[in-house]
Amino acid sequence: MRCVILSGGSAGDLNWLAGILRQDDRIICVDGGADYAAKLGLIPDVIIGDMDSLDSSTLLNFSRLGSVINTFPAAKNETDTLLAMAEALAGMPDEIIVLGALGTRFDHSLANVHLLVMAVEKGVRTKIVNQYNEISLITPRESAVFEGHHGEIFSLLPLSGEVIGVNVTGVRWPLRDALFVIGNPYGVSNEVAAGRVEISITSGLLLLIRVDERGEMCCR
Repeated sequence: MRCVILSGGSAGDLNWLAGILRQDDRIICVDGGADYAAKLGLIPDVIIGDMDSLDSSTLLNFSRLGSVINTFPAAKNETDTLLAMAEALAGMPDEIIVLGALGTRFDHSLANVHLLVMAVEKGVRTKIVNQYNEISLITPRESAVFEGHHGEIFSLLPLSGEVIGVNVTGVRWPLRDALFVIGNPYGVSNEVAAGRVEISITSGLLLLIRVDERGEMCCR
């Protein structure tokens, strides 16, 4: 089962968004993310958050259509997207896709990237995706293998203080037993050289950001 979290940030073009979603996805909307669902004619399985950016009529309509509404106070320690991630993980999905998690609020965007740690600790493959980026987390237990086209851009950035034993093959600038540390972002803008890219680490947490400058990113 795949679970999609539709947050209230910039979710991109509606046609692109419709192409990402599948009919059998479990859809969890974060507050204003339910507006995207309404525009796409989708009924969320769950709507969660403090509902400060969602019209009450939209909320009422989805409630009548069968959506579960989980309302939380605005004054709380957790972000709405964190609550949605917890809800998604409770359903024990095979994969989580987070949409609408990036936008004009950099603090929210960075906080949402940190939620990848929460998912990987539960052993659930999770990606944050928009039209231009796909963000995932590499750990010692979870390496990355993907098929890319020649010249495709991707970046690697440490999410922990240091990342030890970074190995990258199938790229323009391969790495062997490299060390990444916070404050030295030299893993930006590597390029796919062959079709198959493999990335592994020995310890730490490493962000993989795949880039599609055409704005046609898909969940691969």
